Amino acid sequence: MNELDILRSLDPEDFEKFVAERVLPALGLTVLSVTGSPNDAGCDIIAFDEKLGNRWCVQVKRYSEDKKVSPKEVRDVVLGMEHYGCNRGLIITTSELSGPALKEAEDRGIDYINGSRLLMMIRRYNIPIPLTSELVSDDKRTDDSWKTRKEETNEEEEKEPSSTKVKDDGVFLPISVSEAVKIAKEKLSRYKEVKLVSVKAHLKRLYIFKVKVSYKLRGRRSQSLILGMDGDGEVYEEVPTLVKSISCEVEYETDSEFYHNVRDKLTKVAEKQAPQEATDIEVKMESYKLAWVVSYYVLRFAVGLTEAEVIVDRQGKVKEITFDPLDERRVREFYGGKVVKQDDEMKVVRDLDDKFLEELTINEVGEIVESTKRVKPEYAVSLVKTFYHVEGGVSRFKEVSDGVKVDVLFNNYHYLAKVNNEGKIVDNLIVPDVSVYAGTEKGYNKKRRCLIVREGDVIKVIDASGVIERKEIPKGIFAKLKFSLSNVITSDYSIDTKDPLELV
Repeated sequence: MNELDILRSLDPEDFEKFVAERVLPALGLTVLSVTGSPNDAGCDIIAFDEKLGNRWCVQVKRYSEDKKVSPKEVRDVVLGMEHYGCNRGLIITTSELSGPALKEAEDRGIDYINGSRLLMMIRRYNIPIPLTSELVSDDKRTDDSWKTRKEETNEEEEKEPSSTKVKDDGVFLPISVSEAVKIAKEKLSRYKEVKLVSVKAHLKRLYIFKVKVSYKLRGRRSQSLILGMDGDGEVYEEVPTLVKSISCEVEYETDSEFYHNVRDKLTKVAEKQAPQEATDIEVKMESYKLAWVVSYYVLRFAVGLTEAEVIVDRQGKVKEITFDPLDERRVREFYGGKVVKQDDEMKVVRDLDDKFLEELTINEVGEIVESTKRVKPEYAVSLVKTFYHVEGGVSRFKEVSDGVKVDVLFNNYHYLAKVNNEGKIVDNLIVPDVSVYAGTEKGYNKKRRCLIVREGDVIKVIDASGVIERKEIPKGIFAKLKFSLSNVITSDYSIDTKDPLELV
């Protein structure tokens, strides 16, 4: 028995209500009134399309598979359109239109939804079917959301995941696999390369009970219900659409106590269905169906040079995204060059030519977010030696964000320069090495960019030409204190660093 069989077993009024409350809203139509009766003048439901401004006359035919809609019934819809002032007509049936009726509908411009199309809508939009004493059971039902989406969009997609048969009586999909994939991809859309690797559905138990509620109300009365509850605590008062297989891997979460908890909770729900004045209420669980529900999906994507795991819950919300750590070896092999970690950033430095390097800043998935040109330290050193006409000496350098600082120690002098990332010398300075002069304290002053040597109470200020200033430290406690305070403020005689590279 599938959904059409259940719909065909409904009372005509219940089927009209199902179409008005479930099917037409899925088509984007707002129901204005339900006129269904033996004298409905060819129009069971009046609906309105707010987007296009059309007024619809809808005729509902709950027919068996053998009975088909006739041409006369199509003409009745045309009369109903005139009677109720509608400009569009629609027939919805659980069966088919006969050949002559199809031609009549085409000639008259009447739209129709036959049984197969109605079944497709129910499964695609997860439309709950009305209460019935029969429980859905159809081993041929599958989740074909991948196929449906690919046929409609005609887009090139990843290889369709293999279908997995679900245990027991099937699984309810609050959202389909393709919807979960689409949601996850939107969250990863800021990355350039995203490809689906795998999908796993986490299933929780779903019990669907056929329940009989009896009570006293001017005599003994009873009513039958179908109630369900799943592992996420969701209560069902209608039979959800179950499928027997799903287009991904599955994992099951079980709880041995869950069955008893469900019976207790659904008993209380069932008791509330009895009229308020009822007494002596009894609830009997006559039978139940073992099923499952998708609680969340775990999706893995190849993103850039790594993989990401995205968890999408049954409401279609992304609960978590985690990235596998980047493999430095893979990054190095992909881009070439040297991998450098700076704080939380990973960079790749590789040769651009004989003078410059290319520095690539990459994000958490290994995609380039910034590319900058950097001068090679070796080239910067050779440039500084040429600038000063120095051959030999001891060279050292320090890479900074905007270039390279170079120090060539030759004949007791430091030949200093800063080379920017365009390969140009933007600052230069010569200072003597601290070893040339004797003193108790020696170092470099950043403000005056010179050597400071303190010998006893005498301070010498020295640049490349020699001693340019001598300063005697005052005697007396207060005079020394005043001098020290002044030096803190002006920094004219302070020793700020031992490294001459900090002067450029």
